[in-house]
Amino acid sequence: MNSPATDSLRRRVAELLVLRASGHLNDQQRRYPQWELPNSTLQRLLQEGVGGVILLGGSAVELQQRTQQLQGWSSQRLLFCADVEEGVGQRIEGASWLVPPLALGRLHQRDPELALNLSERYGRCTGEQARRCGLNWVLGPVCDVNNNPANPVINVRAWGEDPNTASALAAAFQQGLKQAGALGCAKHFPGHGDTTSDSHLDLPVLPHSRERLEQVELPPFRAAIAAGIDSVMTAHLLLPELDPQQPATLSKAVLTDLLRRQMRFNCLLYTSDAADEKRGVDLGGRRIIKKKRGGGGGG
Repeated sequence: MNSPATDSLRRRVAELLVLRASGHLNDQQRRYPQWELPNSTLQRLLQEGVGGVILLGGSAVELQQRTQQLQGWSSQRLLFCADVEEGVGQRIEGASWLVPPLALGRLHQRDPELALNLSERYGRCTGEQARRCGLNWVLGPVCDVNNNPANPVINVRAWGEDPNTASALAAAFQQGLKQAGALGCAKHFPGHGDTTSDSHLDLPVLPHSRERLEQVELPPFRAAIAAGIDSVMTAHLLLPELDPQQPATLSKAVLTDLLRRQMRFNCLLYTSDAADEKRGVDLGGRRIIKKKRGGGGGG
């Protein structure tokens, strides 16, 4: 039998975890049962103190019922999130699926005022529909600058192809989320736009100096922080000019020294893909194994 101190520590650690779950109510409706935990396991883990759930699938009405079901299994207020960068309808049937953010980035080149207005409305629409479905945390905006046409994973998810556009529109989106009462998440820090590989499959290297990062990659994150962003999602990539040993997600130089101390971000730090399938990433002759079973799934 665990001591009270051990139990307290387990719950404190559990509060930091976000589980992946189906947006459907019943186990037999799960689309990805190898990644989405059954209800019996979800109920046990939530009762043990897990602090959040990332949801995928189901209708808008069903998701509202699902979040109520999950909340009923926990004694604490849960974070309910989804990867809805293009509106709630991107993941949930019956909600609005909006144009990719880069479409507004292109519009910003011709009509900045209209693009800013639409980006704010985009965030407000996403936040309002998320709240109606029972979600309280939107995993957006993407703050990467889409400046590399060979990038296989960011492209139209970004708000711009230059730092000024990406900064302005990501901040406007966050303002819309705030008006709707939804939490936002700036991603993928410190910038995933100028890579040629997918960090879901490999460990991209961003070889740039700190000066270059200040010019291109960091401005959208600074703008999001100034706009009151609630959380930041880390990027699984290596920045040898800042930390030649650890990927950004594990790097004190990137997350503590740069993001916390120098950029003065003091809210939630989040990392995704910690658990939905086992995969390895080569890093300087070492192999990092991520056991991705049953955990996050945003990215």
